[in-house]
Amino acid sequence: MPSRTLPPPASGAVNLSPRANFGVRQANLSQVLTLIHQHGALRRSDLTLMTGLNRSTILDLVANLQKHGLVTQTRTSGVGEIGRPSIEVAASDAIVSFVVIPRLGEITIGVVGLGGNVVMRQRQALPEGATPEFAAGLAGEVINQLKKTLGKGTRIAGIGVAAPGQVRVKIGNVRFAPSLGWRESSFAALLEAHTNLPVRLDNDASLACAAEQTFGAGAGFDNMVFLIGVPGGVGGGAVIKGELLRGHHGYAGELGHMRISDSEAQDYSGIPGTLEAMVVRDHLVTALGLSDADDEQLFEALRLRHNEPDISELLDRQVHYLGRAVALLLVALNPQLVVLSGFLEIHLELRKDQLLKEIQPQALPFALEGVEIRPGSMGSNLLPVGTAELGFQALLQNPLGFELAKA
Repeated sequence: MPSRTLPPPASGAVNLSPRANFGVRQANLSQVLTLIHQHGALRRSDLTLMTGLNRSTILDLVANLQKHGLVTQTRTSGVGEIGRPSIEVAASDAIVSFVVIPRLGEITIGVVGLGGNVVMRQRQALPEGATPEFAAGLAGEVINQLKKTLGKGTRIAGIGVAAPGQVRVKIGNVRFAPSLGWRESSFAALLEAHTNLPVRLDNDASLACAAEQTFGAGAGFDNMVFLIGVPGGVGGGAVIKGELLRGHHGYAGELGHMRISDSEAQDYSGIPGTLEAMVVRDHLVTALGLSDADDEQLFEALRLRHNEPDISELLDRQVHYLGRAVALLLVALNPQLVVLSGFLEIHLELRKDQLLKEIQPQALPFALEGVEIRPGSMGSNLLPVGTAELGFQALLQNPLGFELAKA
């Protein structure tokens, strides 16, 4: 990855002003900290190769990041290495972001370290019809309690919120979260008032898509389609040429609302025949006689009972519609990779051959060339890690200039 520098003045003369040099330094600090954050840990020699910066510059940048408590440096064991052991640089988990993930029937509040570790999480019941004000108050109360349990020296970058619906990212508003019944809510401002911490908000599926592409199964792929199934419905996202597809107003990626059937069954937004209406997690849970099952419990039950006639018929029907949706996305977006996450992973595990048979006759042959379909790889950490990126965003852009809050 080339180093980021400021463009020269229009006259063509080299800009040697202190402010220009400061801008270059800030950009280099941002690049180095972002790489360490995304990879968990890197050797200093790796940073030299990845940034194109010379060794002495990397030593200076890393030393400054360590001085400010953002990274740690340790000497590797040297096993399998030629010459002296390497110095490994890791992001510090003493720098944290809170995450808030409201969903149908529950709200999850967690803490994620800059190194990518989910430090803690709590699930709280969210009563049916709970207002944004109620949810913000509950989340704020839990965050203020969790702050007291964080280790000495912990500092907080902010709070990220994963909203299950359309959002105005720039101002932190939830436009419409159908599974929660929220409309035009200033949720970020509500939560800031309860916590006195900066809050950023984005669509949950977009956050999950970005996390899977950066940290998970999509790492290294520049063109990816992502579908995720959760208790509140089916969402998704797309990465095109390495960038998350946003659209004109930022609402792109609502893949669960594509109409794929003439059925009058409605999704949470009231649209009939969509992917979300035809591939429903609750249908599987009910057929299995479960209640309040997480994905691990759901998957375990399906692995044991997927050949039972009623269960098998339901899975086959859902795979039929899932295959139709994937085929449409292959034709429309021509990705290298399709990632199925959340409860959709079990369809790939138990019915992969059927899924491929459903896709093939409904997509152009050229759209199928070289495409890989994978399950998500981050499990229950996917959304917390993805949502924490909102809290870390300003810090990563300006590592030494951003003011962290004390726990």
